[in-house]
Amino acid sequence: MNLSQWINKQSIQSEAAGQRFDRTYDVVVVGLGTAGAIAAIAAGQLGLDVLGIEQQNSMGGTGTNGLVANYYFGSKGGLFEQLDEQAKQIEREGYMLYGVNVEAKKLALEQAALQAGVAIHYESVVTGVYTDQRKVAGIRWIGQGGILEAGCRILIDCSGDASTVARAGCPTRFGRDSDGTTHAFSSAISFITNGRLKSFYTDSGYVDHTDAADLSKELIRSATLPTHLKETYHDDVRLLKVAPQLGVREGRFIVGEETVTFDQFVRDKGTNKPLFHAYANLDNHAKDFALESDLQQEWTVVCSLWSMKMAVPIPLGALIPLGLDNALVAGRSLAVDHDIASCVRMKRDMHKCGEIAAKAAYLAIRHDTTVRDVSYDRLLEMLEQTGCGGREQSEPVWLTELSTIREGLRSDKPGIAIWSARRMETALIGELTQWCEQREDDHLRKHSALALALLGEKSAIPVLREMVSGRDDFLPKTSHMYSQLRSHAAIYLLGKLGDAGIVSELMRIMKEPPVREPEESWLSNKFIVSAEDYRFQYMSYALMALLRIGDIHAACRQEIAEFLRQVVLNDRFNTHFLLNSTPDYKLSQPMTERLQKLTAARLASW
Repeated sequence: MNLSQWINKQSIQSEAAGQRFDRTYDVVVVGLGTAGAIAAIAAGQLGLDVLGIEQQNSMGGTGTNGLVANYYFGSKGGLFEQLDEQAKQIEREGYMLYGVNVEAKKLALEQAALQAGVAIHYESVVTGVYTDQRKVAGIRWIGQGGILEAGCRILIDCSGDASTVARAGCPTRFGRDSDGTTHAFSSAISFITNGRLKSFYTDSGYVDHTDAADLSKELIRSATLPTHLKETYHDDVRLLKVAPQLGVREGRFIVGEETVTFDQFVRDKGTNKPLFHAYANLDNHAKDFALESDLQQEWTVVCSLWSMKMAVPIPLGALIPLGLDNALVAGRSLAVDHDIASCVRMKRDMHKCGEIAAKAAYLAIRHDTTVRDVSYDRLLEMLEQTGCGGREQSEPVWLTELSTIREGLRSDKPGIAIWSARRMETALIGELTQWCEQREDDHLRKHSALALALLGEKSAIPVLREMVSGRDDFLPKTSHMYSQLRSHAAIYLLGKLGDAGIVSELMRIMKEPPVREPEESWLSNKFIVSAEDYRFQYMSYALMALLRIGDIHAACRQEIAEFLRQVVLNDRFNTHFLLNSTPDYKLSQPMTERLQKLTAARLASW
């Protein structure tokens, strides 16, 4: 047997021969947050002996300690709905009403856990994991009682960072490919206004949630922002509390038995054994889309499909960390890629993950199998008893008729038509080329060029260049928020096509970035809310396009590298964007250092 500990951000193993546990549980749940609270309760209700470890002093995670009282999409059905009803009853009996009251929900979760026989250890942190070949044998943690240990038959890691299985040596991933950055976090507060209890959150920046120092810094900084800590308060508005837990949208992901990716989804290649369907849009709260993946930019930048809701099938394999036979991971750190994670993280769906993990653990224990070998049909049957296994019927409907695609491209909502043309691959290239060459309909010509470029057709380049040189600021209405200006889509696509002929224009944009105050429609769209946002978008897209062109054309590298060293890699370079916070205060997010590091790394690779 080995003891795995986290030392200097690495899993270090030491021999632990002869280790014996005074108590062995059927299931140990690490983290009693959004997924873990449900996992512990569901496992206890099934008659399993359950230990729950939680570093906070209450259950519920984001939905309680994070003050996120309401739900944003996610698929309905499951044990959590029964617990929400219990919370509402407690709320009616003694709390101010607003959504699902977080204090009432804490009580409802604790009552259900205690009734199910769950042993709860609050203010406790796991410090070690005992493994025996491919199995977790037990855990070590530190809490109010000092250093404690217990054995387990099944481990369910609901820490939100896969911290326990990572400590055991299981492989994990972190952040996007371009620079390792995760999605922005939020910070919530609750307050009383005119006798009513309310809450709200602001996007407050970026954090490495796996780094204790960075997390501590951001907890303090975000709590003292002017959005939260005002200089004066009045009788009609009184601050109640700042959430002790940040609204972290993305941390570590496990490498699982199966990984759910955005590429699988857009190619209709998802699992044929889903346990539930996560339901939301790609809600990543990003303002720096130029640094996202090609697929993310095709979807959000070129097609403005940010608000398109998707039903993403989630298999059991996405909850099973590679390398362990008796461990499950539930919550936002399940095996998904960075792109699809912003869809597969909603509270309802993370509740479902917890219930799935508990019932999979029950079946594995009952039938003495590994977690990967539990019966899919039996597990699905158990989930359907509470409605947890239901499917959200709201997947995108793509266009297939030539006439409807043409009408879509002619409209001010072209995104679905552009993506539909992409899905049809080479079938429409002839028609798209004709529409791109005609001059009577400007929308049809430019949107056809975007579709052609997505298909890799360089015949679109002249029209794309025209959009860039003319600073085409048309804002599509496909999405209700986070739509991208047409010129930004054109810059991205010219970079992807490796158009060396646009280099001088991109350099002009970098040297003298366009500055423009946003129109009213842009403000409601929430993507460009200031002249600084407008400047940053042009600069970031132009920078990434230049780097792409340099990657493709060795002959262009010296010119591009010399230019970027002069413009970006110097002390005068400065850029930022504004995070979405409150109407009267916008938080500036510095991007100078991030873009400089990315640029230096790419130039070094040449």
